[in-house]
Amino acid sequence: MRELLLWVRDQLAGAPSAPRYMQLASLLESEIGRRKTLSGQFLPAERLIAQQLGLSRVTVSRSLSLLEEKGLIVRQQGVGTRVAQRLNYALSAEDEGFTALILKQGGVAGSLWLEKAIKVPPAAIAAKMPLPEGEAVTYLRRVRLSNGEPVSLETTWIPQEFLPDPEALEQSLYQYWMARGVTPDKKRYRFKAIACTAEIAALLGIAAGAPALYCQLHVYNERGELLEYSEAHCRSDVYEIQF
Repeated sequence: MRELLLWVRDQLAGAPSAPRYMQLASLLESEIGRRKTLSGQFLPAERLIAQQLGLSRVTVSRSLSLLEEKGLIVRQQGVGTRVAQRLNYALSAEDEGFTALILKQGGVAGSLWLEKAIKVPPAAIAAKMPLPEGEAVTYLRRVRLSNGEPVSLETTWIPQEFLPDPEALEQSLYQYWMARGVTPDKKRYRFKAIACTAEIAALLGIAAGAPALYCQLHVYNERGELLEYSEAHCRSDVYEIQF
């Protein structure tokens, strides 16, 4: 962050005669868009930003308000101001999954496990896989974390041959498969926008009724065998889907 503020100070020195708060907001907006590693990072306190840039605290506060209105930063009383998370998810067979995406953006991926089990799925889920009636599968439910912040809720059903022991999975399902010679080849997505229930909203740290992106995903290997069927609720203020 110090490097960013030094760059902004140099740019302000030669900036055109526009209001300082607008100049600062514009510079920060451009760098947030350019420097993907800023995603999720905390900004210094307004007082420190003002001292570093030689501006008044009122000017800094007005600039941050503009960025907050655009959804580029999140300000929380008693917590601080951080750059909003942005996950640019590209839909392709070559995609390596959530963990690889976070690592490429310089972040830290994590999981809050809610359940790992072997169980018989509901009839509606078995029909989507499809499975013989009464066949048990590996069941996973977790909140995915980016830099410690919840960004999506995932529920996954996997034929047991592709994950016989759910406790063996610690973080990345795709890395687990890669180590065992299992290669995802084709993916089929289905999306729709929903309003979060109170339960899902609480797990994702957002308000009940807030918009979310609901995704159904089928993943197949090169032989056409189903590797997984999953349903995810993704925060709409974090995910950007590239088709």
